[in-house]
Amino acid sequence: MRTTPKSPRLVPAAVGAGLALAMALTACTPAIPGESGGGGDSSKLTMLLPDTVNSIDPALAFSTGGRQATWLIYEALVREDPKTGEAIPGLAESWDFTPMSASFVIKEGAMCADGSEITAGTVARNFERWKDPETNAPLVNNFFGSSDFTVEYDDTARTVDVALTVGMPFLGAEPSFTQLGIVCDSALEDPSVLATGSDGTGPYVVDEFVTGSHITLTRNDDYAWGPEGFSVKDLPKTVNLNIVEDLNTQVNLLLGGDADTALLQVDQLARLEGESGFTEQVADTGVTMMMFNERDGYPTQDEAVRRALAQALDFEELTQVQTQGLGYVADFLRAPSNICVDQKAIADVIPTGGIEAASATLEEAGYAKGDDGIYAKDGVPLSVQLLQMEFTSAASELVSSAWKDLGVKVELDNRGPAQAVDVLYSGTGWSVSFVSMGASQPTGFRPFFVGPAAPEGPNFGAINNPVYAQKQGEASQIGGLDSCPLWIEAEASVVERADWVPTIAADSKWVLGEGVSFFSKGAFVDPLTLRKN
Repeated sequence: MRTTPKSPRLVPAAVGAGLALAMALTACTPAIPGESGGGGDSSKLTMLLPDTVNSIDPALAFSTGGRQATWLIYEALVREDPKTGEAIPGLAESWDFTPMSASFVIKEGAMCADGSEITAGTVARNFERWKDPETNAPLVNNFFGSSDFTVEYDDTARTVDVALTVGMPFLGAEPSFTQLGIVCDSALEDPSVLATGSDGTGPYVVDEFVTGSHITLTRNDDYAWGPEGFSVKDLPKTVNLNIVEDLNTQVNLLLGGDADTALLQVDQLARLEGESGFTEQVADTGVTMMMFNERDGYPTQDEAVRRALAQALDFEELTQVQTQGLGYVADFLRAPSNICVDQKAIADVIPTGGIEAASATLEEAGYAKGDDGIYAKDGVPLSVQLLQMEFTSAASELVSSAWKDLGVKVELDNRGPAQAVDVLYSGTGWSVSFVSMGASQPTGFRPFFVGPAAPEGPNFGAINNPVYAQKQGEASQIGGLDSCPLWIEAEASVVERADWVPTIAADSKWVLGEGVSFFSKGAFVDPLTLRKN
C-alpha cells in the first residue's frame, strides 16, 4: 500500500563517528517550516562546522560538515515535519517502504538550477551512481544496506522502485531518504562539477567552497517545491559554513558575535554559562565507545584481552575526568530514547570488575606476568597502541595508567579527529580507541559490525561476530518494531564479546545566537527551518 504524506514516523538518523560529547542544559523552540520569521534579502547566517569537509558531493560526503552542506544544497525524497515527526514530501509526493524495498512517485515541477526538471529517471540515475563501485560512495551500506540493489523507473508514471538484497527494517526512518540529496542530470554526466560547486535541487546553491576554510551558500529563490506553506524567502539570503576544528575557537567566535550557531561539547558549553544572548538545544546523545582492532597480529584480536582492558577501567572516574561531571556512565550502545533499546540487556554484559577481574581474565586465557610486571603469552609481551582523538590529556593518562597497573604496555598516539579517523580506517597502527558514536536505528551501526573490513568497507575494527551477524540477518527480514527483540540480542552480543564497550554518555548541544532558530536532527540542521531575525 502506497504511503501518503501523513504516514510513517521518522526518527533522527545515524550520526556517525566523531561526534562531540556534550551535556544538555536548556532547549529552544525551533522555527517550523511554513512559519514565517527571519530571512530577507540582506540576512546572513554563519554556522561553524567542527570537522574538515571531505566533500560536498552527496554521494561522497561522509564527514558531519560535508553531510550538513549537502543537506542545504540538495533536496531529499522525503522530509520530516518538525511539529509531528511524520514524513512529509520532499521530491517525492508519495512513497511505500518495506524492509526489502522502497517505491516513490516523484513530484511534478521540481527543478534544477539550470531549469531542467527532476524526473523519475533523474532519481534512478542518482541511485545507480551510489551503487556504482567506481563512485565508491562511503555511506552506501548505511543508506541502502549494501551496494547490491536494483532500481527501476518509469518517467511517464513518475515512479522509482528500489529492490534491496539486505533488509532495512526501518527504511522509512533511515537517512537514505531524509538526507540523501538528489543531484541533477548534468552533474550525473559530469560529477566533477560537484567537487567545488553544486548542481542541485535544494534551497541553497554553492557560491564558493574553499577546502579547509569555508563554504558560502546563496539562497535559491526559485526553490518552490518545499512543504505546504513554506516560503524560501523566510530563509537567510546567505549561509556561511565556516570550518573551525578547534572548539574553543568556536566559542570565541560565538562570544565575539562572529558566528551564529555551533555544535559544542561539554568543555566549551561550560564557558558559555552565564552568558546572555544564547539559547541551547539538545542535538544528540553520543556514547563514547571503547573500540578494538581485531585483525590478525593485534593483541586485541583476542577477546580475553579486549575484556580485560575494559574490566581494568573505572568508568565512573573516567566519566568524571573527561566530562567534568557533566556526563554519565553509559549502559547502552544507543540512547534509551531510541527504538529497540534495552538498557538492562547491555548493562548486564558490560565487562567490569577492576584490575583483579582483568588479571583473572588474562591468566585464564594463558597470559602470565614476567619479572618486569608485563603480561605475556607465548613469549610475546602484551602491548597495545591507544589511538587518542577525543579524550582530554587527563582522561588519556587515566586509561594508560590503569592498563599499565594491570601489566600492559601502552603506546599513546595522539591525533586530531580527522587524522585519527584516517588511521582507524587504514586498519593498521592502532589497537584500541575511544570514539563517540550515535545512532537512532539499530541498522545505523550495522555496517561497523558486518561486511568487509576497512579500507574495503566501514568495518574498521574488522569485527567478525557470528551472533550479531545471525541475529541482524534475521531481524532485517522483519519490518519495524517486531524486529526489536532480535536487534537487542544482536547489540548485546557486541558488548558481551567486547567488540564495542560503551563508556561515557553525554548530550551534544547546539548553541544558537540571538534571533537564530532551527530544527535539528542530531548533528544536522534542517535547512528549511533556518531562521535569523
